[in-house]
Amino acid sequence: MVINAFILLTVKKIKNHLSFTLSTFTTIIQPILWLSIFLYLREEQITLSIYNNQVRYIDFLVLGIFLWRIVSFILGKFPSAIKEDSSAIRSIITSPGGEKILIWSSFVATFFIAMIIGTAILLTAVLLYDFSVFFNQIIIASLVFFLIVIIHFEIASIIVISHIHIKDMKSIGFITTTIFGFSAGVFFPVDHFPPPFDNLAYVLPLTQGLTIMREMLLFPYFLPNMNLFVALLIETIILFIATIVLYKKNFKSYWLETL
Repeated sequence: MVINAFILLTVKKIKNHLSFTLSTFTTIIQPILWLSIFLYLREEQITLSIYNNQVRYIDFLVLGIFLWRIVSFILGKFPSAIKEDSSAIRSIITSPGGEKILIWSSFVATFFIAMIIGTAILLTAVLLYDFSVFFNQIIIASLVFFLIVIIHFEIASIIVISHIHIKDMKSIGFITTTIFGFSAGVFFPVDHFPPPFDNLAYVLPLTQGLTIMREMLLFPYFLPNMNLFVALLIETIILFIATIVLYKKNFKSYWLETL
């Protein structure tokens, strides 16, 4: 019964996300248009000097936009996904296992759409811009990717539980998209930032994870930055604990009061 309810609600949320609206269309196409701005880079073969190695700027850029758009979508969409179909949420929450069904269906639906966006970016980059990476350490890079995704789902969950009004979610998504795009080294290395911003940028989990992923995928024999990796693990654990504490304290009572 619980599994059936979870599957039905998840599929419904995915269908809502994928319904052909202007918003959905622009959500998927926008990051591809970002890449199109840099189409000339394929011919120009612009490179960056990182760790005394030459890296193609288009490869550097694609990884940044890929990760940036995924976490921005998670932060902007996951909170509103939980609030969808408010007329049915009260009965869902008050039913056995209802809270978990609501949260996990929103999680799966949001992650599924985020991966569609990310896949569209990578396929476009491969087909149009000759994007390529090294796969020597793809397992470590994948682990870091999932840590980044988990961290931003935790942040999005805290946003929900912290009683931020649902109408503000689009503004939050826009703000985080802007901040992350320019502060996390999406478009150029944070080492090129003027001090003290070069060091402050590493406060963002996205900067930490993106730096490690670039090191693993753009260089064939590069060892992961263990300081950044440990920082990601610690942040994941701390945010998980904070999310669980806030969830047990506020989640059901808040939604029942506001619906």
